[in-house]
Amino acid sequence: MPEGSHQLLKQAEATLRSGNLRQTLMLPEREDFSEWIAVNTVDFFNLINMLYGTITEFCTEASCPVRSAGPRYEYHWENGTNIKKPIKCLGSGSA
Repeated sequence: MPEGSHQLLKQAEATLRSGNLRQTLMLPEREDFSEWIAVNTVDFFNLINMLYGTITEFCTEASCPVRSAGPRYEYHWENGTNIKKPIKCLGSGSA
């Protein structure tokens, strides 16, 4: 990893732990926008991938038949083109 990218990653990790989302999302002074986007995109992908891997270990079609956020909230999908009326998002493994 180039030195600039390493420094950006260290700064991103430090600001993420601060709890200040606005500070975390700001482009640091004298940093290249494209490199900042690249570092944060890769980091975001890795975190989401790790979260998804954790969820899929415990959520199966039998235990999670519908994608939800607890008993009160279900996830639905519509794209305004082919799917205009929101439909339920099926659980793990049901594409």
